[in-house]
Amino acid sequence: MFQTNDYWEEEFIEYDDKNLDSIYFDNCTFIKCDFSKATFYSCKFTECTFIKCDLSLSILNNCVFNDVTFENSKLLGLSWSKCEEPFEVKFDSCNLSQNSFHLLDLRQMKFINSLIKDTGFEECNLEKSLFDNCNLEQTVFINNNLKKSNFETSKNYLIDPKQNDISKAEFSLPEALSFLSLLPIKVK
Repeated sequence: MFQTNDYWEEEFIEYDDKNLDSIYFDNCTFIKCDFSKATFYSCKFTECTFIKCDLSLSILNNCVFNDVTFENSKLLGLSWSKCEEPFEVKFDSCNLSQNSFHLLDLRQMKFINSLIKDTGFEECNLEKSLFDNCNLEQTVFINNNLKKSNFETSKNYLIDPKQNDISKAEFSLPEALSFLSLLPIKVK
């Protein structure tokens, strides 16, 4: 469906292309596009917005997401780990279940009103990241920098402070009591 390798300030509505190779999108908007099970190879998205799109089970190889926003989108089963830097994404009201973020620089990343279920954050720099009103059920945090991150309005997280740097991170009660479940104690 994409005819060239370079798009600027374009709007794409209800596209369903499954193979995107070496395409550069700058300041583009994608609305209700179905990229589920698509393969993205060496694509670059700069200042783009995805609204009500489905990228579930897509393969992301050597792609750049720089200043990209996903709104009300379905992003199930994605591995973001093969993306290139800069990687700067905001997720607002998205389903990020069963995603993998491994070895990524996610500083100041914004996760807002999203379901982040059964997702893995391993060896990421999440310093000053915001998890605002997110459900983090069964999500795993291993060897991350979570300094100054904000989890105040999120729920169902289980973060082991022995495996993650949580210096000056913000949490709230009663969710912060989840830290006690990781200790060899009984709370009555």
